[in-house]
Amino acid sequence: MSEQQPWEPGVIARYLTVGGATVELVEKPDEITGNCNGCPDESHTFHFDPCCTGARMERFVTSQASQWAQAHAEKCRALPRPGGAA
Repeated sequence: MSEQQPWEPGVIARYLTVGGATVELVEKPDEITGNCNGCPDESHTFHFDPCCTGARMERFVTSQASQWAQAHAEKCRALPRPGGAA
């Protein structure tokens, strides 16, 4: 396993893929974005519903994002791109 890099601001979770890349979940004011650093086109955005606020909405969106990231990490065989390029 490679040396773990420090988490950037906003990163709320990091998943190790089968191929050694990572999938990161980044929280922003109105969304959580998931990005794989091995797959150049593999990302997903989970939006907070503007009609709903609070911890319950945040837990729901975080749960959805985590499920996507875990599922991608379990099947992704891409190697991390050199230099951590995203």
